[in-house]
Amino acid sequence: MHGLCTRRTAPTTKPIVHHLPERITMAEVTPLPAVTHASISDRGTRARNEDALVTGWVARYHLFAVADGLGGHARGNVASATAISALRETLELALPQTEPLAALSMGFRRANEAIHRYNRQHGLNAGTTLVAALLDENGVCSIGSVGDSRAYVITETALWRTKDHSPVQELVDAGLLSPEEALAHPQKNVLTRALGLAGSVQADTYEKDLQNAVLLLSSDGLHDAVSERLLQEIALGYDPAEACRRLVAAAKSAGSSDNITVVVARRSGD
Repeated sequence: MHGLCTRRTAPTTKPIVHHLPERITMAEVTPLPAVTHASISDRGTRARNEDALVTGWVARYHLFAVADGLGGHARGNVASATAISALRETLELALPQTEPLAALSMGFRRANEAIHRYNRQHGLNAGTTLVAALLDENGVCSIGSVGDSRAYVITETALWRTKDHSPVQELVDAGLLSPEEALAHPQKNVLTRALGLAGSVQADTYEKDLQNAVLLLSSDGLHDAVSERLLQEIALGYDPAEACRRLVAAAKSAGSSDNITVVVARRSGD
């Protein structure tokens, strides 16, 4: 476990790499074989969008990933963009020869190394969360996660999600805090693990079945404001593009002022 890292104060350093547009007002829908997905990244009321995302196709897998730069650290936007770039480049080299969970773990290690190297070169402490999913043609979804950006697998009867690397998540796991209480906890934006702040980091990995389910990836600007019940209702009730729009609107209506990034994907015909 690394030292605690607080988040979300506005950075004062000018970004030096290309990043996402500050505001994407329409979801981009790209039907790939057997999958329809959509994504939105909205800067909310912040001066800069420090989130980054990728949706695409690597080897025989659909790739979806969201990174959220740490706002209390210099150049969080550089960290998130670097993480997405390093992850994709690693997966392009590793797949399909490497199993997807192992390839994701490798991608997270390379992303951490790239950001940590950048920090040493510039005397900074840039950091980011990262959550990524690889979906194969059989509906098997391999997921990796560091930080508090999340992946959800949502069905009519259940909602599963990745676990945050945070003190608040530890309180929930111990039964000392309910998920509803966690939404309002004063330390909800404190992390115990992130990319770039130490020489090594361990990603959590999971394998889930996405048949008859919806995959949702989000930065905390969404899920810190919107209840899981509402996430489930919107993700299941609308096509991916409309679900993205409604989720962002729900987060803003609930008072989220953070950058909000969301990806929704479902297998065609499910």
